[in-house]
Amino acid sequence: MSEWWSYSLADFLLFSPRVYYRLFETLNTTWWLAVSAALVAGMITFGLSIRHGNRGNRVALVLLAMIWGWVSAGFLWYYYQPINWIIPYFIPAFITEALLMVMFAARRMPLRFGWRGDFSCIAGVVMIAIAIFVYPFVGLIEGRDLIQAELFGSAADPTVIGTLGFILLARGSWRWILLPVPMAWCVLASGTLWVMDQDIALLPLIAVWLTVLGGWMDQKNGVTRRSLLDAGADD
Repeated sequence: MSEWWSYSLADFLLFSPRVYYRLFETLNTTWWLAVSAALVAGMITFGLSIRHGNRGNRVALVLLAMIWGWVSAGFLWYYYQPINWIIPYFIPAFITEALLMVMFAARRMPLRFGWRGDFSCIAGVVMIAIAIFVYPFVGLIEGRDLIQAELFGSAADPTVIGTLGFILLARGSWRWILLPVPMAWCVLASGTLWVMDQDIALLPLIAVWLTVLGGWMDQKNGVTRRSLLDAGADD
């Protein structure tokens, strides 16, 4: 019997790239209305997140929670878990992430979105823009059809990358509670894409690196420690 360290990462991947991307084709064609609605919800959240205001802040969190709930049920549970043995362990984590966002929306001001003009905001906007507007077209580089596009709000990878961008746009120490699940998924996604020899494999890890760097800079510049009530005074 071979020792466990003799296995490579590829030995744990039980599906081919063709099967993997066929999932998105089926998702996009079968649930096109829900997929479109989730993408529009992501765009609305993007617009709300760069503005200041309590009402928009709550709506953005609720929309993000709904998106994470849809990704959990519509993609992970229904399509992805039958071919990937590790997904059942992530589904509860995704649901927990959605519940945390609902909890933050219900509270008075645990965190706050809004444009600040610093490195974290710039990195966050870039990550969100890539997740919503660029990621759907990266498959064309690999020779796939547009019908197999991974769309923000329905596919896990762009949704998680975009969520990290939203977290960077937020202010408040509570935002770091939202980081573990997206960052863990980025590591899994990067490994999966790497084994499948996809050119975009490093993008999730770059998103993690930008998030860590942005968080460190926020801490250094006092953004994390600044009272949210101070930010609300300007609205």
